[in-house]
Amino acid sequence: MGSSHAATGVAAGAAVLAGLSWAGAPIGFADVAFGGMVCAGAALLPDLDHPTSTATLSQGPVSAAASRGVRALSSVVWRATRTPQDRGGRDADGTHRHLSHTVPAAVACGAAVAAAGLWWPALALVVWVVFSLAVRGLVACWKDRRMRWAEASGAALLLTIGVFGFGVGPLVVAGMVALGMVVHVLGDALTVAGVPLAWPLRVRGARWRMVGAPLRFRTGRESPVEEVIRWGALGTTPAWLLVGLL
Repeated sequence: MGSSHAATGVAAGAAVLAGLSWAGAPIGFADVAFGGMVCAGAALLPDLDHPTSTATLSQGPVSAAASRGVRALSSVVWRATRTPQDRGGRDADGTHRHLSHTVPAAVACGAAVAAAGLWWPALALVVWVVFSLAVRGLVACWKDRRMRWAEASGAALLLTIGVFGFGVGPLVVAGMVALGMVVHVLGDALTVAGVPLAWPLRVRGARWRMVGAPLRFRTGRESPVEEVIRWGALGTTPAWLLVGLL
């Protein structure tokens, strides 16, 4: 679920930056909090390949158009790179849980964000978008409803203005975007459906074979495993923020 992706994203981003801070990097509390929020929002981006996901519905016609573009590109790449073993299944058109759910896609998005960082308005737009997703995903952990556009986007705008006041490193944003997408992919690898984790390498002859962890679970509000993962991730986040503070 989107809330679980956001929760694991904020924990992973904060943990990585807190670890760098502990190792002596010039990273403080604000950097850890900022990176965690970027990572939380980016952890929802891979689901742009689904027509009713939080990311797809987040910005109205704009995000809906982005979703159609992601699904079209995913289908083209799937058709161009599939092997005879890549056929059938519930997503035989190569859209949902295909290209956007790969590690190369995460790296490519991170590189694109780094390039956007050369012009601060583009970087500010990226930060606003991922912040708006982070707000939606994290609020959903407590409140099972979709936030109104004005609520989430307004809160994200205030956060974006605030963080640009103390300076934003484009490489940090790029790294957290890539990390958030990878966290999403690894999270989906824990589910029964799996993800094309090895793409573009072949697994038993198939490039798009859905693989995952040896032990996998079903998702949803009624899934106790997902509840443990979500709240476990949220519960560890304050510890990483404390490391940045100290």
